[in-house]
Amino acid sequence: MGDEELAQLKKLYDELWSDAKTMIKDMNSSITVVFLFGLTMFALGPIEFGTVVEMYARITAGSTRWLDYFYLIVTSFGMVISVVAGVAMIRWYYKLKNRYVKLIQLEKALGD
Repeated sequence: MGDEELAQLKKLYDELWSDAKTMIKDMNSSITVVFLFGLTMFALGPIEFGTVVEMYARITAGSTRWLDYFYLIVTSFGMVISVVAGVAMIRWYYKLKNRYVKLIQLEKALGD
């Protein structure tokens, strides 16, 4: 191998190394976003539960508006979906975190 080929390979290697460091950082940020999304969805469950209780109380107090019934049904469905999605995302976060633990440690070791 000539000096020119080695110089080209070194340039290519340096570019790949730089891209790899950026990809590791981006991946770790994405894993954190999955956790935050799951936490947010899971936290919406109790808020929606409070809304369901309020709408149920309103209906049992004698409300006959169709919108109250509709809102109760939709919010109940949304509450279940939020909790299930939150649990699924938090589970997915731990799965990703365990799968890429070596890369997460590498990012910490490299610093910036």
